[in-house]
Amino acid sequence: MEQRKAIHYGKLELIPGIICDVYILDDNTPVMSERGTADLLDMKHVSLRSVVATWPPKTLKPFINKAASVVATLAKVEAKNSPHQGRNIVVYDSKMIATIISAYVMAAGHNSLQKNQLHIGKRCSILIPALITTTLDTAIEQICGLPINIQQTVQEQCIKLMKQYGLTTSFPEEKLYTKKDITAFLEKPLSTVNSYVRKHNIPHENLDYQTIKANGGKANRMNGYNLEAVSKIVLGMDSVVGIKLKKQIFGNTGTLVRTDTKGEIEWQQVLAQVFDGFGFHHNYTFGSYRVDFFIQDLNLILECNGYDNHRNYNQQEEKQREKLLKKNYSIIRFHHKITPEQLFNGILKTKMGKVVKLYEIEPVYPKVLSL
Repeated sequence: MEQRKAIHYGKLELIPGIICDVYILDDNTPVMSERGTADLLDMKHVSLRSVVATWPPKTLKPFINKAASVVATLAKVEAKNSPHQGRNIVVYDSKMIATIISAYVMAAGHNSLQKNQLHIGKRCSILIPALITTTLDTAIEQICGLPINIQQTVQEQCIKLMKQYGLTTSFPEEKLYTKKDITAFLEKPLSTVNSYVRKHNIPHENLDYQTIKANGGKANRMNGYNLEAVSKIVLGMDSVVGIKLKKQIFGNTGTLVRTDTKGEIEWQQVLAQVFDGFGFHHNYTFGSYRVDFFIQDLNLILECNGYDNHRNYNQQEEKQREKLLKKNYSIIRFHHKITPEQLFNGILKTKMGKVVKLYEIEPVYPKVLSL
């Protein structure tokens, strides 16, 4: 059994009262300890080990995807905050746990479980396989204190959509895109793309003469941009395809804030629509502190400060509050009359430990694009 290193540790409570040890391995894989997995599934520790060793049990075979497997991983605990530091433990990743849960749920639904397995089927039915496969990784990462990279989350969605919308490259082997590829995709003049790339310092790689020549080019030098860089250009520039991408990533912004929108209530309606499915909360509390908006899946706090910029608050308490919150979350303070585009651009720039302030508003508010 290959040994890994468990470098981050936390406690996860998916079911009230059932607290399980979870870890992040040195390859960034979220896992649960064998004992934690047994507690989660309402099994004895030795029983889980026996089930895995003889996987799949005969009663479960008809309900198991033949391509699915359950393989335990041995990990040495290096997380300093773990009570098991220095020990070698057995761990399972979320896919393996989901495989076990799915099999028991299917068997329970067909009344095929033995008497001593019924309690496991009941527990697995409560957990729901879909919940495990879609949220366990994120939950473990959050519990262990790892930040979710907002930019990376958005860029990954953008990259997937760009390909669906027909983005092609002149250099497929290098997986790099030229300005010609980008201008064709955006239907924008080269001068406009050049200006944006220079202004925002979009990183590029140099394509050598031999590579260019092998692809039928005649230039001596050429800049190539990877997909991450292209996503920054597409999301940052106004174009027909760019607006379509933002609509799919952020939601339908066609009915977002109009020029006469005022205050927090309107933004609550807007943000609830935009961040539907991302764990959106209004008037969320962190201990004794309250924030206007909290997007749980993005570890993002949004404060709609309006005209007063919290001037009526105790400034010393505000600084202390901000200092504590930004340790684990990114924070955006915005004027309630900024445009959705300004807010989304601020979201793309934010990161944990940083406070982005968006108070500059234009005398004449630009129209929000209808999508």
